[in-house]
This record gives sequence, C-alpha cells and structure tokens, in this order.
Amino acid sequence: MTNDLSRNQERRGTARIASWAVVVIALVFLGLLAFFIFAPLSNASRQATPLKVAPEQNQGGNAPAPTSPPAG
Repeated sequence: MTNDLSRNQERRGTARIASWAVVVIALVFLGLLAFFIFAPLSNASRQATPLKVAPEQNQGGNAPAPTSPPAG
C-alpha cells in the first residue's frame, strides 16, 4: 500500500536522499584527490631528477657530441 505524503514530506525525503548522495560523492572525490596527491610522495619521485652520467658512459658511439672545441 502506498503512503499518501504531503508535498512537504516528499521534498524532505528527496532532500535527505540527495544530501547523502552529495556526501558520498564528496568523500569519494576527496579520497581520490588525496590518493593522487600523496601517493607519489611515498616513492620520493615526485619531481624528475637530472640524469647523472658517469665518465665511462661518455665513450663510444653513444657519447654526446662536444658542444665546444677542446681546450688546448
């Protein structure tokens, strides 16, 4: 059997359901935001570090081309 509710009671019920939906969506959004902001910090690789090249890597076919003539 259906309940005959007044318009005011229907609005209150709808507002209650909508408010819970907004709360759940806000919590999911904040959780995802926190995950994507703070997750990279645990790896300590948030910013790219410059690549350090050892002297022995500067020999052979993959060596970078000299940008200025050698001193001498």
